[in-house]
Amino acid sequence: MGYRLAAQNGEKVAVPQVVFSHLSRADGDTVRVALYLLAGGGADPRTIAHDLGLKSVEAAKRALQYWAGAGLLERDQAAAPAPEQRPRAIDLASLNDPYVAVLCQEAQTALGRALGRSEMLRLVGLYLNEGWQPDVILTCCVEVARQGRPTAAAVSRELLRWRDAGVETGADAEKYLKQEAVRAEHWAETAALFGTEAGQLTRWERSAITRWYEEWGFGPDMIHEALLHAEAHRTVRYVDGILRSWRAQGLTTVAAVRGKGQLAGSNILSTGQRPAGAAAKKDLFHADWNAVFDDDSEG
Repeated sequence: MGYRLAAQNGEKVAVPQVVFSHLSRADGDTVRVALYLLAGGGADPRTIAHDLGLKSVEAAKRALQYWAGAGLLERDQAAAPAPEQRPRAIDLASLNDPYVAVLCQEAQTALGRALGRSEMLRLVGLYLNEGWQPDVILTCCVEVARQGRPTAAAVSRELLRWRDAGVETGADAEKYLKQEAVRAEHWAETAALFGTEAGQLTRWERSAITRWYEEWGFGPDMIHEALLHAEAHRTVRYVDGILRSWRAQGLTTVAAVRGKGQLAGSNILSTGQRPAGAAAKKDLFHADWNAVFDDDSEG
């Protein structure tokens, strides 16, 4: 059974040719953002992410940047961000909102110390001026205290990161913190394989490790196998290149890697030697990775 366009009796929206020319390159979320804009939606990233159910505000920002580069959008110079202003003054004594008293009291407990008036005003401003729910603010207080940064300024900075990650409610915050905890475990576990500590990893290295686990579905066994193939080149960037090549070939398990003409056991690889009589193969696995990846550069 074939298909044909049904009669449209509702409102119609003209779609510029530039959108059609990018259909083969733009991902689904980027195309959805374009249609949202053409239908009259605003260009506020937070609103777009909420209305379209995007994973994060950053996804909306990337889509806006994409269409600005493609020529669908123009940058509004008049809407350039104004210099940061001080938060609006708040008179705690004049407030009747019961959440303010609860927030001030519970925040001190969560942070583990007494707060001065200026810090209390800053936390209350997060609630009254920036729209954060008290339970989210208190959850953030507990988190920054755990990190050893028990200040109102740290709470404010951390909430900015949470908002960019799409956190709006207490449930969002709980889900976000669980995800961050899992990522921290992955960083620590992988850093140990490289003979270092998670705190020594660069931002790019942490991002690469997260990609191995969350996007590519690789675990410690595959990372360890890649390290064996890397031999003396034990850097995250070098191993990232090996894992990327295996993924491109559909090799997602250690057994699949070793079945692709590789050595039978990791005990041989760990010595840096090949089996007796094995012919040197100029394939993807025996390539000179130093000629492909720069070990010392950071992206």
